[in-house]
Amino acid sequence: MSDTNFYELTVKAVEPATDEAVVLTFDIPANLKEKFEYQHGQYLTLRFMLNGKEERRAYSLCSSPQTDSDIKIGVKKVKNGKVSTHVNTKIKAGDKVEVMPPHGSFTVRLEADNKKDYYLFGGGSGITPLFSILKSVVESEPKSRVFLYYQNRSEHTIMFEKELADLEQRYKGQLHVRHILDEPKSEKKGGVLGLFAKKTFSWQGESGRIDAQKATKFINDHRTGDGRAEEFFLCGPEGLMNAVESALKNKAVDSKFIHREAFTSPIDMGGSSSGGATVIATISGKKYTAVLQPKETVLEALIRVHADPPFSCMSGACSTCMAKVTSGAVKMERCLALDASEVAQGYILTCSSIPTTEVVEITYDV
Repeated sequence: MSDTNFYELTVKAVEPATDEAVVLTFDIPANLKEKFEYQHGQYLTLRFMLNGKEERRAYSLCSSPQTDSDIKIGVKKVKNGKVSTHVNTKIKAGDKVEVMPPHGSFTVRLEADNKKDYYLFGGGSGITPLFSILKSVVESEPKSRVFLYYQNRSEHTIMFEKELADLEQRYKGQLHVRHILDEPKSEKKGGVLGLFAKKTFSWQGESGRIDAQKATKFINDHRTGDGRAEEFFLCGPEGLMNAVESALKNKAVDSKFIHREAFTSPIDMGGSSSGGATVIATISGKKYTAVLQPKETVLEALIRVHADPPFSCMSGACSTCMAKVTSGAVKMERCLALDASEVAQGYILTCSSIPTTEVVEITYDV
């Protein structure tokens, strides 16, 4: 079972990634090095007490275990986001932060002899885990190639822009980066006193949003027809990921080669629960029992009875609260972090699970 405890880490550095995002570097003491070993594409869960309430959020690692000596996360400030705003405006080098060891399955095993093509589709801060993945691939698999299609609102919101350009130059022929902007900066030129002026754009790249048609063209532009194995990684807004996945399914790509990751703000997902069902949960070898109240999820009920279940995003987007049903049944209001094969094996995200039988038994010890 993965470690779901929190450990106090010192923030080693806070660096701006854009006007709206920062990169946090953590100092990992010698006694925690093993616990904080990680794979490319994974995430950390941070815990804060803000205004007297515990808040947890999952943030993807932007560092690579193959290329970076420090462990780093990228945090974009979200409108009305309690934790992201706190991190961007209050956290400084030397501060202590409670952090859960790395989790997540948005990764793939790398082998030095692999000769694969990796297609990465990202939007906004969705670049964070993709940045970790691409650095790991180009360093660990010199025969593989990486193609990144990265969507942003404007030039000012591109995270890791210089780093990506430097890496593309360093790994020329192996790493290919294409940017697309939804709202490139424009200015008016010409006309009399500004009248009848025409909009001009300094941005010379692609404009618009990644849709199924653009995703298909991006793949076709880079396929060489030499039969290479392919992996597809998607991280960003749901609309972007759904569009890309639709394009991939139209190309008959097997779902086991399509990897999705999405982190969103906590949302209410217990609306359909009428309450009354009993959940019996095994957590770290101990059994806890909770009777659901109306509009509660399995996770919320366990939190209420102080069972201390592991959780992070509360939105069905990460896998920290994953458990396995051993008896009874549930329905999930939202599930972005498990694939169909995992669900078929009985795995659930307890933050979005509502019992459909009078008694449900689950175990977190998986």
